[in-house]
Amino acid sequence: MKDYSQLQKAPVIFDRLTGAVLKALCFRPRVPPGKARRLDWLEAMAGKKRIVTRTSAGFRFACDQTDWLQRNLLCNGVHEPEITRLLESEFEQSDVFYDVGANSGYFSFLAVTLGVRTVIGFEPDPESCTVFRFNRDLNGWGEDQVMLKQLALSDQSGRGIFKRASDSGDSGFGQWPHRETVEELTVDVVTLDDYCREPDASLPTVIKLDVEGWELAVFRGARELLKNQPPRLLIFESTCGSDGTISDSQISVLLEQYGYKVARVERPSGVIKATENYVARLT
Repeated sequence: MKDYSQLQKAPVIFDRLTGAVLKALCFRPRVPPGKARRLDWLEAMAGKKRIVTRTSAGFRFACDQTDWLQRNLLCNGVHEPEITRLLESEFEQSDVFYDVGANSGYFSFLAVTLGVRTVIGFEPDPESCTVFRFNRDLNGWGEDQVMLKQLALSDQSGRGIFKRASDSGDSGFGQWPHRETVEELTVDVVTLDDYCREPDASLPTVIKLDVEGWELAVFRGARELLKNQPPRLLIFESTCGSDGTISDSQISVLLEQYGYKVARVERPSGVIKATENYVARLT
């Protein structure tokens, strides 16, 4: 079991011309999500060298074509278009946005681009944190505009075993469909309540949660926040049944207990998959 406490090696990117040619030839626009193929020959030749793209929101992002999430971003310039649109319509400049399970920073950077006042990303994977910081620098932003906390969230503070997957978007603590675990890491863990008790903590008004099967634990660790100073909007991903109902009813019960109404966020295709996104609003 590895214990990662230091930053990983900084990402390497293709020069602008090479990146543009690779993107034009291999990652065409409007490729359906999940259909962009990983280029094994490019990985063999250049490893995880990244291609810089400009997202539809306008910020730059250094993409690793071996990663499913970032490969789709290369093709379409947007990640989870239904959630991107939802946040674009809901964000207010005065918001404090917590991006929990921030990965390499897409939704954190979307918030900054839209003028959100305070943006804090939480991500335990040191490799993803390194890419997050690299992409932040790529756009000329500093820690004062988008903060990163190298932490996992749960129902108890301490240390935990984090399962790194072959695709970064599948990494986490809980059980998750199709995850291919390639490594286990010991990482720092905190509850939302403990974090929000810090004297200099800005309390969230919007939380996006993407923790691959660990949603209930995170919400349980935020009971004090949800009771006393509830965020106006919670967005989270969860496994579900064929009708879109959240698999673990305890999640809905807990959120309803604190005055939230939960609804599924429909995909543009209308298809219901094994995991779906949900939005919880105060009633």
